[in-house]
Amino acid sequence: MISRSKPVLALLAIAALSASAQTNAWEFGHPDAKLLVGIDVKSLRESAAGQSFREQMKAEPAAAGMQAPFQAMAFGLLDQIDQVFISSPANMSDGAKNNPPFLLVVEGRFPMTELQSFLKGTPRRYRTANLYRTSQTETTTVALLDSGTLLLGDEKSVLAALDRHGRALPPASALLGRAKALASAHDVWIIADGPLSKFQPANTNSSNPLASQIASQINGIDMGLSLRDGFQLALSLTAASDAVAAQMTQMLSAQIQLAALAQANRPDAAELLNRLHIGAEGNRMSVNIALTKDEFEQQLRAAQAARAMAAATPVSRPAVRPAKPATPGKITIYGLDGGPRVIESTPPAAH
Repeated sequence: MISRSKPVLALLAIAALSASAQTNAWEFGHPDAKLLVGIDVKSLRESAAGQSFREQMKAEPAAAGMQAPFQAMAFGLLDQIDQVFISSPANMSDGAKNNPPFLLVVEGRFPMTELQSFLKGTPRRYRTANLYRTSQTETTTVALLDSGTLLLGDEKSVLAALDRHGRALPPASALLGRAKALASAHDVWIIADGPLSKFQPANTNSSNPLASQIASQINGIDMGLSLRDGFQLALSLTAASDAVAAQMTQMLSAQIQLAALAQANRPDAAELLNRLHIGAEGNRMSVNIALTKDEFEQQLRAAQAARAMAAATPVSRPAVRPAKPATPGKITIYGLDGGPRVIESTPPAAH
């Protein structure tokens, strides 16, 4: 669905590390969207989990997989992003050779000095926005509507979104109504109506056959995650059949049990995994978990203590034993019929 250019991936990765009912992005979404995604980055940033994550990255940037310059840039952009909203109408045909149309709307504060490294070429004006490309070869388009709204997507989707901006909208679709309901109570939410394979990038079939196989068996998804008052996750997948839903439920339950066994020395982590409720009803699989604010903060403290203990524990390395020298006067030949054969060799006579 999304171009593989490095600037695009960087923007999406920053947004993912971070849209709610207060977003102004609804009018930009595709009217015929089959996939809607929202991230309330501001709410996540201000949550207990968000603050804990920031403290960890500041204290241990290397352990978090970040170099200091990139860490500083990530913190700066995360502080400026408030809402992320994604929509896509999906590919209309099976086996499409092009990426599905998509539109990503980011709301926040975007100084041009910090965006300049992502934008290529001379901007061109369309309605009230400046349009840029993310590279000289990619067709992904960026529109700076104002200092607080950024649009990114294929050019057709971006131009159509600008056409809709500020104009009377048709009645909201059922999918958009469900999205608004989810956004009012969750920090991260996803709704997809139709096979997930319709939203896959064009080259996914060859690069990740397992992901393609799973996506082809899922015909819809509703997911909401909230960290506003504790931790709540509700996920519902619509499978291709009752049998597929039952199979996915069994596979996920088995994986959760294995993960819980692997955390035997972490009672807090094992307890968290055991509190996941997984079930199937007809062709729908559901996953739910809810923790109170106190329970969630206890989990965060336990995770921080485990990381600190792991960092303080020296890594023991097995002693390296020198290789045993070959027996003088003997040569062993391998790969022969009947197994290895040892040949006695006679050292040359001294002159």
